[in-house]
Amino acid sequence: MGRTWSKTIPGQVQFFSSEGSDTSVPIPVVALRGVDDSYPPQKKSFMMLKYMHDHYLDQYEWFMRADDDVYIKGDRLESFLRSLNSSEPLFLGQTGLGTTEEMGKLAGRCSAGWCRTSGSVCGRCTPRTRTWRWGAACAGSRACSASGLTRTWSKTIPGQVQFFSSEGSDTSVPIPVVALRGVDDSYPPQKKSFMMLKYMHDHYLDQYEWFMRADDDVYIKGDRLESFLRSLNSSEPLFLGQTGLGTTEEMGKLALEPGENFCMGGPGVIMSREVLRRVVPHIGECLREMYTTHEDVEVGRCVRRFAGVQCVWSYEMQQLFYENYEQNKKGYIRDLHNSKIHRAITLHPNKNPPYQYRLHSYVLSRRIAALRHRTVQLHRELVLMGRYSGTEVQKEDLQLGVPPSFTRFQPRQREEVLEWEFLTGKHLYSAADGQPPRRGLDSAQREALDDIVMQVMEMINANAKARGRVIDFKEVQYGYRRVNPMYGAEYILDLLLLYKKHKGKKVTVPVRRHAYLQQSFSRTQFVEHEELDAQDLADRINQESGSLSFLSNSLKKLVPFQLPGSKNEHREPKETKINILIPLSGRFDMFVRFMGHFEKTCLIPSQNVKLVVLLFNSDSNPDKAKQVELMRDYRAKYPKADMQVLPVSGEFSRALALEVGSSQFSNESLLFFCDVDLVFTAEFLQRCRANAVLGQQIYFPIIFSQYDPKIVYSGNVPSDNHFAFTQKTGFWRNYGFGITCIYKGDLVRVGGFDVSIQGWGLEDVDLFNKVVQAGLKTFRSQEVGVVHVHHPVFCDPNLDPKQYKMCLGSKASTYGSTQQLAEMWLEKNDPSYSKSSNNNGSVRTA
Repeated sequence: MGRTWSKTIPGQVQFFSSEGSDTSVPIPVVALRGVDDSYPPQKKSFMMLKYMHDHYLDQYEWFMRADDDVYIKGDRLESFLRSLNSSEPLFLGQTGLGTTEEMGKLAGRCSAGWCRTSGSVCGRCTPRTRTWRWGAACAGSRACSASGLTRTWSKTIPGQVQFFSSEGSDTSVPIPVVALRGVDDSYPPQKKSFMMLKYMHDHYLDQYEWFMRADDDVYIKGDRLESFLRSLNSSEPLFLGQTGLGTTEEMGKLALEPGENFCMGGPGVIMSREVLRRVVPHIGECLREMYTTHEDVEVGRCVRRFAGVQCVWSYEMQQLFYENYEQNKKGYIRDLHNSKIHRAITLHPNKNPPYQYRLHSYVLSRRIAALRHRTVQLHRELVLMGRYSGTEVQKEDLQLGVPPSFTRFQPRQREEVLEWEFLTGKHLYSAADGQPPRRGLDSAQREALDDIVMQVMEMINANAKARGRVIDFKEVQYGYRRVNPMYGAEYILDLLLLYKKHKGKKVTVPVRRHAYLQQSFSRTQFVEHEELDAQDLADRINQESGSLSFLSNSLKKLVPFQLPGSKNEHREPKETKINILIPLSGRFDMFVRFMGHFEKTCLIPSQNVKLVVLLFNSDSNPDKAKQVELMRDYRAKYPKADMQVLPVSGEFSRALALEVGSSQFSNESLLFFCDVDLVFTAEFLQRCRANAVLGQQIYFPIIFSQYDPKIVYSGNVPSDNHFAFTQKTGFWRNYGFGITCIYKGDLVRVGGFDVSIQGWGLEDVDLFNKVVQAGLKTFRSQEVGVVHVHHPVFCDPNLDPKQYKMCLGSKASTYGSTQQLAEMWLEKNDPSYSKSSNNNGSVRTA
């Protein structure tokens, strides 16, 4: 059992044996003094109880004795015991009366409160009800908020939920509304709160053990609340909630004596049946003697006066009944990714239904994550049990049940080593080729990190109550992360924490801890976010093959078939025309190459595109006449093609050229901002159409940029095969935004280009920032259909310093890969270096 269930016990497991037993074995054995191994082991059992009493009485709430051939489910045991009140005298187990032969010979009798039933078995005389009732005080106009509650958390309540409103309220709405007699919607709702308590007392006092009052903008975790209340004794007068004393401005004005408090109404107030029984007969007197306008203060005063109790002074209540104290709060809880949200039973406020749905969705996602984590644990147990029992384990269990370790994957060569990325709370640093050295954590990465930290804090604080301390998270000092595509994400984090001791002498000190974490993948799941319409899909499949842009070329061979009920007529929808804009000044040889490629890709296949060459006519463009002549020749060769040369005045400015060119089109026109040193495929044009959505999304493809072929191929430059994607031949421009597919209407909406930017660079970053600030979606992915052909880069020293620095950085990145440049340097400077011993080949990246 030391290798099986004992590890799941949230406490301590010990084995009790006779005096003189060997305690050096690798299991926790206790040798009991004066006890031998005689059978039956009556003395051993009693002395074991005495040992636990003498050593652990103040450390643990529950004590268990079992035989050494038992199997215990630790998680189920913990959940069961946490639902009980350990302060009560409870003795639990399977009831026994002895065998048939032993009946009447064991000197057994029914204890007080139990009765003899059939078969001479003892049974409880009067069963108790363990349910509860919830009520919300709300105005008649808040039905919309109530509907948000009924569609989210109210279904999880193991009791009854009602909404209390004023007299004359519409009770025909599809929510359980109670119209209180003699009550209006005036604020503050003091009378409404007291009359709500009276209504629950008069109608449900004998049916429920717990009664709760809360605002209608609260969120309650029903399962957590049930577990919490079942651990308490409802026969005692208990008044629960987050303790309040009033704001700083109200101190001394609420008629509270030193040591007096109240339960804050927003996150919820819970009363035991005994409190409600004592208070309600005196509600009239409480209504006549009110000292403030705060209904929660007055309810607390009435409870303290007539029930003899007040809101529980407890640090834990502040966590269980969560009130949002964020600065500039806007009526909802913004930050959901923290342990406080996860520990809380009630959360307040969420003023509108969309906020309730958002929070409910997050709570459900955390439950799903917990279930997935449980499945991974079960896979690991299956693998472990299979190893112990010598049985065959299924392949899926072997894959998902590998125990956590940073060495689960064993690389066989340098290229297979998974590199770590360094991170802080705000930035991510990477040494991988094609990645910027430093970049900010995006929202998905930040949420993932927040969730991981939250899970770590939950594990640290698992037994915080028993230990009398709680540890709060402050920040991530630094860390490392990587993703193992076979097993999951791996993290090493240096955490700054705050240790708070609330038992005995209170202590608060900052501490640092290292956390070594793995977030394992669970079983792969496929989910359709939108249900497909079968007839619509059939019609799309049965269209002409030329319109099947959503299928690959290999799948189009399977298309000429008819599905049942589909139409026999084929119609080819007209493709959106792409308007290709190319700023041009000089660079005639590159323009010749571009037009040759454009002819093969667009002119010969008659693609639905328009080419607009934005030609600068300044004196610095000596190739202007030849460029115009070349365009005239292509127009003569392809008279039906839509091609245009648009002159642009002034010195070269990409921003100015694209602004002038885009002004020629309507808001419904799709624009493709291109450069003369690019080559692209017909498949990219289809993705340009698909990924740019008018009024919603702009496509910023991540293009592949070639290294200098003279360095890559050591002077032996191959033929024009530009679409070779390896770490040796080029890199992905993750930080480039100049190549764009955007509708003219969206360009106008974001404010267009900054035409004051002269020369090379910055205009693309400026446009990208404008798109983000305008609230439009940006779609980015590695685009295998566009390649930036290498060419020598010249950086004008007269550029703006920021542009000049960016230009030099771009120029340096085009020479060759880090590995190849290092090999060249070593060959030249280290005579002992052998390239053959480090030749690991190229790795395809697309």
